[in-house]
Amino acid sequence: MTRLLSAGFLRLKKNKVFWGGLILMAAWGIFMPVKMHLDAVQMGYVYRIEDGFFVYAMGVGVVMAVFCSLFIGTDYNDGTIRNKIIVGGKRSAVYLANAVVSSVVGLAMCAAYLLPYLCVGLPLVGGFTVPVEMVLLTTFTILLLSVAVSSVFTCIAMVCQYKSVAAVICILLAFGFLMTGMVLAQMLEAPKMQEVYSYAINGEISSVEEPNPGYLEGTKREIVQTLHDINPGGQAIQCAGMMAVNPYRLPVYSLAIIVLATGAGCVLFRKSDLK
Repeated sequence: MTRLLSAGFLRLKKNKVFWGGLILMAAWGIFMPVKMHLDAVQMGYVYRIEDGFFVYAMGVGVVMAVFCSLFIGTDYNDGTIRNKIIVGGKRSAVYLANAVVSSVVGLAMCAAYLLPYLCVGLPLVGGFTVPVEMVLLTTFTILLLSVAVSSVFTCIAMVCQYKSVAAVICILLAFGFLMTGMVLAQMLEAPKMQEVYSYAINGEISSVEEPNPGYLEGTKREIVQTLHDINPGGQAIQCAGMMAVNPYRLPVYSLAIIVLATGAGCVLFRKSDLK
């Protein structure tokens, strides 16, 4: 296991996707506070540093989808995974080594955004205005979320032996998580009352408030909110806007995703016929 991990981390030194992802996240982390500062100077907008501090949650999943599929897919294309098993490596150890490397890369992508953001944002925008506990909890939630999506994409990349196919599935799934999260968020944000406009004979417009049939309440709202909390895309959207309804549940759901994805991946990889 130790040798497999060492080999995996050594590969990162020359992996262009890894370094490209780090550069992309770092550039994003610099761009956000600079953009907020320029808007404040030119247009008078008032920003807080936390306004853009958590938006990387919506991008780390896509970055990890690309990395996991290409990093692991290259191992399949080069026959490295098969060679590791031929020389005596256990399938579970091979799988877990890739899962650990992917998880560490996910955390590194988060750090690549956060550190430049803080270095540039604190002098330009100022300090946090929300409680420190909220900042720490949201940051921890996103870090755990990055490990969760890394586990999901590692499972797919390890089970699917074709790099191009795995890349397409992972990227589509990453965007699918976000799109599903947006749809569920829109359902939950529907107002309880809505304005209904009508035209009178004389041309005057009048409006009355009526109950919104699209408003969710009771059991339906609980079900949709739970699905929104479990969905990695839903978690990312809630964390990005600091709008989590059940902030303490999100890390628990991420842990469950990690365990289920890793367990399922190990079982399927053991049964797969390596070509």
